[in-house]
Amino acid sequence: MLYGSGVRVGLGCVLAASASLLGCGGADPSSPDLVDAGPGARSDAGSGADAAPAGRTRDAGAADGASDGASDGGGASGGGASGGGASGGGASGGGASGGGASGGGASGGGTRCKRGIASNAAPSAAFARSGADSPGIAWWYNWAAQATGGDSSIEFVPMIWGSGSLTATVPAASEFVLGFNEPNFKAQADLTTAQAAMDWPAVERIAGTTMPRAAELVSPAVNFCGSASDASQCSDPAVTDPYTYLTDFFAACAGCNVDYVAVHWYNCDLPSLQAYIDGSSGSGGLAGFVQFGKPIWLTEFSCDSSHSVADQLAYMQVAIPYLESNPHIYRYAWFSASGIPNAELANADGSLTDLGAAYVALPASCP
Repeated sequence: MLYGSGVRVGLGCVLAASASLLGCGGADPSSPDLVDAGPGARSDAGSGADAAPAGRTRDAGAADGASDGASDGGGASGGGASGGGASGGGASGGGASGGGASGGGASGGGTRCKRGIASNAAPSAAFARSGADSPGIAWWYNWAAQATGGDSSIEFVPMIWGSGSLTATVPAASEFVLGFNEPNFKAQADLTTAQAAMDWPAVERIAGTTMPRAAELVSPAVNFCGSASDASQCSDPAVTDPYTYLTDFFAACAGCNVDYVAVHWYNCDLPSLQAYIDGSSGSGGLAGFVQFGKPIWLTEFSCDSSHSVADQLAYMQVAIPYLESNPHIYRYAWFSASGIPNAELANADGSLTDLGAAYVALPASCP
């Protein structure tokens, strides 16, 4: 399962059942489920200010799809952090080499269609493209290195969930490999930036086993893990926001190959999603991920568990056009797992829920 039953934090994070704020988005194969709490998270990379851009979390028993996730690829034990600590430092532009083109273009390989899902269950043929009126989804992932089943026309993207997955094998034809799942959360991959940088070469080696060329790498997926007033659920109490985590990771991993940046978000309104991705100015504004100069994968998003199906649909209908048209967004995946029942896109038999039918039918920007 995923997450610990706990409280949700107003910024995309969630708290573990045992503590206060806990992991936002992401699926930890070895975690329980989430609940809801209140806002509170640091917003601008490194300012230390408390910003509570409303709910960024996945919450309420979000048995984050990963429950089974990481089990295939070497398990996601989350590798307990031993020391480490963010290497302070700047590298705002994401010092890792090998970065894909800034903006949104992929550096090559893979379909240009953006839409996907994050789900423990493999998508059925109901998710496949079936004409201009139903673009469907192009890809999916399950927080693990391997998958079985699913429609053959829908690309599976493997994930190296955490330090317990560093000996995993991925499908030989993989064109992309997703990095660690929310390493800045104690309840998720639980890695300081120094530890994540130390483990990254192993991720590169795994990506190098694919054919006919090495898979492109997507950075550790991040979200807010806490706030200036409560960092108890963060792998490194000094780093509570995702912007600082990635900045420090890139500084500590200066020679590493990272082609894309991955992020999670669980607010339920378009303005906060735009600010989170693109950045916002003014006091308490968000730094945004465009600063890293790499195409962005939004690998988990939906409204949190406190919202109705109608809320999920309304948010989806405004968020998808933004994501499809934003040149900085390379791919995105709706969170469709039992942790947020009202956000699920498929029924137990693989057929689409009403929300799922809406998701596959929304206009897409790819051919």
